[in-house]
Amino acid sequence: MNFLRGFSLNAVCTGLTFGLGLVNQWLLANYVLDKAAYGRLYLWTNVAMIGAIVLGEWLRRGNTIVVGKEAVAVEARDNALLYCAGLLGVGLAVAYIGTDTWGRLLGAEARDYWPLLAALPVLFILQRAGLSVLLGRDQIKLYAAIPVLFIVVYLIGNAVLWWSGEAELALVLCVFAGAAGTAGLVAFAVLSGIGRFSWGDRAVLRRTFSVGARGAASVGLVFLMLRSDAFLIEYLLGEAAVGSYRVALNFAEMMQRLPDVAGAILLAKVVRGEDQRLLSLRVAQGILIFSLLAALALLLAGPLLIGLLFPDYPEAYEPLAWMLPGLVCLGFASVFNTKLAGQGYPVVTLWAAAAAFAVNILLGIWFIPTWGLLGAAWAKSVAYVAWALLVGGYYLRNEGLRWRALLRFWDLAATLKKSHKS
Repeated sequence: MNFLRGFSLNAVCTGLTFGLGLVNQWLLANYVLDKAAYGRLYLWTNVAMIGAIVLGEWLRRGNTIVVGKEAVAVEARDNALLYCAGLLGVGLAVAYIGTDTWGRLLGAEARDYWPLLAALPVLFILQRAGLSVLLGRDQIKLYAAIPVLFIVVYLIGNAVLWWSGEAELALVLCVFAGAAGTAGLVAFAVLSGIGRFSWGDRAVLRRTFSVGARGAASVGLVFLMLRSDAFLIEYLLGEAAVGSYRVALNFAEMMQRLPDVAGAILLAKVVRGEDQRLLSLRVAQGILIFSLLAALALLLAGPLLIGLLFPDYPEAYEPLAWMLPGLVCLGFASVFNTKLAGQGYPVVTLWAAAAAFAVNILLGIWFIPTWGLLGAAWAKSVAYVAWALLVGGYYLRNEGLRWRALLRFWDLAATLKKSHKS
């Protein structure tokens, strides 16, 4: 599938996923959970995602590259299933032994949820590993459809909780886990048709780890840059403030969805050797145009949207508005970072994210006590701009280009016109 067709399909599915996800967040924030519980849900799912990145991101990143270059999808599939099964057993044992530690880190309630807290990272890994094999095989339709299934299951489950009056955080987490597990199992059910199951392939697993380890470190640092400030806000301002910040992030994530779609399709092309010269630059230009338009729309319509969908969270608008400059830069830089990822994660993908993460935390420590959520937004925006300058500068120098090449939008128009004619 060519880039534009794959991108269009993924954009439609991602738009559907985001729309249903926004409805889901509206339901959770307004009818299912109070502000503190809503913020706690965000913190706990972030902890689960950090666990998935630490324990399984190497599998996700390595699978896509190894399957794309070596056509070893059967071996990668079997390795992923065996790894997740073993990890679940170990995770449950460790979580049971460390129940008191969970309580100290995440609150007293976490002591009662240790099986969920152990299972969630594994379910994330299962889903993302299945998707990574599909992406490596360039099965873009299935890769795009399975996240839609996840959000549909999650939304229906939360709607049932609301309708039944059983609105508890533990049950929401159960629904979340069920949705992730369903999506992961469907991905592997689809992959069951590519060959008989076996006990895996150690050589392929070693190559997967070798390729994916640096990618996991890069992705982990980027994730910390994006989301670690939630824990700082919780420490300095409390869980209710995290809930308000989460509302702002609901709209901020809208701007990042399209860059994520473009990056996924681009990565599949890069690892399969189908990346035409300057394709990533053209994609970044398109994302920059989208980000500017989306930022303008949110700046103008943000109060209306928040008042309509999250009437109890009017304080979320100002942080959202101050995030927008950073989000514009984050969009096009994500495309450049994906191109570098497909080239083997050069060291800049590590230290640039580490530097931006440090900027976010240090400025947050300085700004949040005085300015609250507004200070958190300032810190986040500065960190995103810094990351974009570092990653974008490296990519452009590597391609023999200057920053003005990113702003030559007429080159993008000419490329699209040529592609349409062909």
